[in-house]
Amino acid sequence: MSTTTPSNGFIVSVAQSPTIQATALREGDSFALLGNDSPLTILARQRHLQPLWLLTLEGHDTPITLRDDEQIRPLQMLRAFDLTCQLCRRTARHVLDLPVHGTPQTWVCNHH
Repeated sequence: MSTTTPSNGFIVSVAQSPTIQATALREGDSFALLGNDSPLTILARQRHLQPLWLLTLEGHDTPITLRDDEQIRPLQMLRAFDLTCQLCRRTARHVLDLPVHGTPQTWVCNHH
């Protein structure tokens, strides 16, 4: 998988699996439970009796719990990466949505 954007250059990335473990989720991420397409957005997350996470969700009055190893379907997981250009060694921060863009492996800036 690769992403080309005029302002950012060219990023080579590895596609994310269609399902991941719940332990990878952070506040602000959106996901769906397997077998249910309803999007859930995390407002807050806290450890609750190892290996459980207590998740407060947008639009829900009652939090839910997920095990660390519970498989979920990620919908949006914005992450910031500091990438170094492979040609000129310039460094820049890129915000990528992991389910859409994948995990970055290398980058060539727009100066080349």
